[in-house]
Amino acid sequence: MSALNWPFCPQCGCILEYPVADKVTCDLCKFSCNFVDMQLNEVITKSAPLPKPTYLADDEDGNKDSSAGNKHAIIEEPCPKCAHPEMYFYTMQLRSVDEGSTVFYECPKCTHKFSVNN
Repeated sequence: MSALNWPFCPQCGCILEYPVADKVTCDLCKFSCNFVDMQLNEVITKSAPLPKPTYLADDEDGNKDSSAGNKHAIIEEPCPKCAHPEMYFYTMQLRSVDEGSTVFYECPKCTHKFSVNN
């Protein structure tokens, strides 16, 4: 948390720039007065880290939440490493729009991963 004194326009509430001379003028409503006559308002700012997104939430053991299940589709394609009959897959557009997408595969049994460009 930090605090600083900063001048605000008493007419419109716009933040004012610190003057080079003795006079201060609001850029928005053109209110003008001597800077020494200005009442400075204390501005307090607070910052905090953003909360962890729910899709990254960990369970009590520190693992990703298993109750959400796997969000990838399943295809009947044998794993090239362990020959498991099904694999998860999803696609992403990694190259330019006039080229095909990339298909990512993952074996649910041995977690072998590979990708194929369409």
